[in-house]
Amino acid sequence: RVEFGYPAALCNIHFLVTLLGVELLYRAKMFQKVTVVNVRDSNFMAIAVVIGIVTPLNNTSLKLNSIGFYQIMKLLVTPCVVLIEYVLDRKVLSKQRTVLLVAVCVSVMISSKGALGHSYYGTICALIWVPFAALYKVQWGRVKAMYNCSTLALMRAVLPYSICVQAAMSPLVDPPGILDFAWTWEAVFWIALSGIFAFLVNFSGFLVMGNISALAHVLLGQLKTAIIMIGAAILFGSKYTPSQLVGAIGAVVAIILYSHVTIKEKETDSDTIPLVSSSSSKTMKSMNAATTY
Repeated sequence: RVEFGYPAALCNIHFLVTLLGVELLYRAKMFQKVTVVNVRDSNFMAIAVVIGIVTPLNNTSLKLNSIGFYQIMKLLVTPCVVLIEYVLDRKVLSKQRTVLLVAVCVSVMISSKGALGHSYYGTICALIWVPFAALYKVQWGRVKAMYNCSTLALMRAVLPYSICVQAAMSPLVDPPGILDFAWTWEAVFWIALSGIFAFLVNFSGFLVMGNISALAHVLLGQLKTAIIMIGAAILFGSKYTPSQLVGAIGAVVAIILYSHVTIKEKETDSDTIPLVSSSSSKTMKSMNAATTY
């Protein structure tokens, strides 16, 4: 077993491995790079800095607080995402989606009942993490749309800056003694392996945030937690209270219903928007009339 108790440093290693994986895919011509015209662009630099801050704070909070407390704080990201999307883009949820989102939050809160142990420093990290986590989920999709690029291309552009931010944060959140860590072959193997898994997790997460929505990424995380809890109870006999299991099942049902309603609303919106406007239709007719073969 490898004990590497330096959350920010571990995040940096994971991001370095992720960047290496992205670079290898770029060298294999799997995607085209995105050109950042001005690195002082506030939207681009905001996402780069926020990503560098969020992950170390998340891991530090998880290390210093109990799972139950961590889940409760993680739950607060959902209303923060809704608020930020309204402030930045004036996005408003329908009544049905709002009710189902509240149902998800209540169900997750019930399923998270248990040990809520937390530390003073861990609580501070969690409170700082919540708004930044919501902001980076929203901002990623906005920047991707702004540059009209692929997820991998944006990762390649953003991660070098985020890694620098994480490196600067490491002395602030990590305990002393990292230079004394024993880098055995076993430690190198397991940390490198965790970096490979981190690449897959990071890519899938950025893909969901950029191609679907920030809320989808949040709800997928809640769904994963609920399914793991139900599966652990059924397959391994893990002990949960009846109310916790009811909460987990309720979260799964509410998320499925939320997804169903969201898809229906998007289909309705697409049906109400004409594919060709009247002016465009006239233009097309005139072009067709003017074209002879």
